[in-house]
Amino acid sequence: MVDAGDVLDWRRGDVVLDLYEVLDVVASGGMGLVYRVRHRGWDTDLAMKVPRPELVGSEQGLRGFEAEAETWVGLGLHPHTVSCAYVRRLGPLPGVFAEWVAGGSLADAIEDRRLHDPDPGRAVGRIIDVAIQFAWGLDHAHRSGLVHQDVKPANVMLTRDGTVKVTDFGLAKARVRAGEDGVPRPDADPLVSFAGLTPAYCSPEQARAAAGGRTPITRATDVWSWALSVLSMFTGGPPVRSG
Repeated sequence: MVDAGDVLDWRRGDVVLDLYEVLDVVASGGMGLVYRVRHRGWDTDLAMKVPRPELVGSEQGLRGFEAEAETWVGLGLHPHTVSCAYVRRLGPLPGVFAEWVAGGSLADAIEDRRLHDPDPGRAVGRIIDVAIQFAWGLDHAHRSGLVHQDVKPANVMLTRDGTVKVTDFGLAKARVRAGEDGVPRPDADPLVSFAGLTPAYCSPEQARAAAGGRTPITRATDVWSWALSVLSMFTGGPPVRSG
């Protein structure tokens, strides 16, 4: 059995706390690590997300991250949102345990051109269907009083039967509350999120706030980012923005 405190070193086949079997290391990115684990008690697969240690380097930062991540748990069940089961500390780091969606992300589908079809009408119909389901997921969050703040194709999952589910609610704000620096490096990738936004998809309000302005972030921010995500489905790539 592997010590939960070694969460950044988990490998496929490890069994943690005699409860979580590590099936795969799915991603390592701006937030941290994403594992696919089998919950032995529930006999189901979960996505387990672990933040980078520097994001939660203090007890205050750790508690702030956990509090915001818990808002995702409170969102409950909806056909077009990825459900979050719970947040649990694993040694010094929190783990966010969410529904595993096997079909990959919308960003993957755009890159692989899975949404396109030789028949333009079929392609447009497919994109509109994805866009509507995507909007339904955001609407559920907004009706619950939650603004996502990092809406983009990478945070939208597709099931194998074509259902669209928005994911990672609360994690953008969790990173800010944990103390992540809001100033990007000059060479920062515009498709990688920092301090609660992704430059290529962020709203003008988010850009002003990141520059030090006192601008409220409302659900209009999510609508803006949703529209840019829909544009990406039509163009086959991220939006090009100057300035």
